[in-house]
Formats: sequence, structure tokens, C-alpha cells
Amino acid sequence: MALRLDAVMTEEHPRYRPGERGEQYAYVTGWLTLSSDEPVEVELSGAPPTRDAAGETDLGQVDRFERVDQESWEAEGNWGRARLHRPVVSFVAD
Repeated sequence: MALRLDAVMTEEHPRYRPGERGEQYAYVTGWLTLSSDEPVEVELSGAPPTRDAAGETDLGQVDRFERVDQESWEAEGNWGRARLHRPVVSFVAD
């Protein structure tokens, strides 16, 4: 499962910079990839996509990505929910 997103950069990030004028945070665009040797359980919300300021399709955000038990993690947002067992997680910034 791969999600294209704008991630908030913290001050600990090597590419950190203050947010642009009018923005609370600084963002970096990239791909968040969540994979597993086991099937990924996905439940889509059915919410229709919107368009962002650039006119690109926007499926919403990842509101939560957390461990739910010893081996499983869940990602959730207005797009739906995904559950992964023993995930491999990577983020590659542009």
C-alpha cells in the first residue's frame, strides 16, 4: 500500500525548515509505503475524493497510524482503514 502525502517535518528532521507564511508546519511531499508478507486488510470509507488547491485528487489524510497489538498496525483516515501485520514502513521524500 503506497500513499502520496505531505508529511509534517519536525525540528529533528535533517531537512527541517520553518513553515511557509500562514502555515503552522513545514511539509515534505513523498511516498509512505506500508507493506507486509501477509495480506493488507483494507476497508474503504466510500467517501468521494476531493480536489486540492493544485487540482489534484485528494483522498484525505492519514489521521492515525499506530500499533494495535503485538504484531499489527492500523492506518486510518477519511479514505478508510488499513490493518497490516508485521509491516515494513518506509517514507521516501521527493
